[in-house]
Amino acid sequence: MNQYIEDAKQGTHSDKWGNSSYVVSKVGLTALTKIQQRQLNDRDIKVNAVHPGYVDTDMTSHKGSLSIDEGAVAPLFLALDAPDSVRGQYVWCDKRIVDWDGPKPNIG
Repeated sequence: MNQYIEDAKQGTHSDKWGNSSYVVSKVGLTALTKIQQRQLNDRDIKVNAVHPGYVDTDMTSHKGSLSIDEGAVAPLFLALDAPDSVRGQYVWCDKRIVDWDGPKPNIG
């Protein structure tokens, strides 16, 4: 993340990282999820990352294909129902555990 910040200061970030600071920040946050879970593994704390999907909100200019209720499914699953084995994972909007650095999963 420090390298991205330095590249942004230099104006060269789009050459290496693309034009979306939002996407880069999400990658950094997801990587941090793995690090924090390793640090907290001996405690009764779960740290996961969740992709709620493309939700119809002001942030997406109401172009999202999921309702707010549908976008809440995976975060609520993690907060309330996820089995103890779901630790340090990247959870897709339909509650599937996926590789955070793998191909984008299909919904369904």
